[in-house]
Amino acid sequence: MISFFKLLGIAYILAIGLLVWELTMETLHAAAVSYILPFTIGAFIGFISFFLFVYFAPEDEHK
Repeated sequence: MISFFKLLGIAYILAIGLLVWELTMETLHAAAVSYILPFTIGAFIGFISFFLFVYFAPEDEHK
């Protein structure tokens, strides 16, 4: 069974991929880059903090 955090991590990776794709498309069309770039940077920071939170989370001792 897949855990909630793994599912959330997969969704986060997909969301970042879509943001990068959107940034690339907007950059190629030279429109609205100044609006999308801060959201992309925020998404990367959010993913890194989420990954570190899950990676260093204590293991469940009650099995």
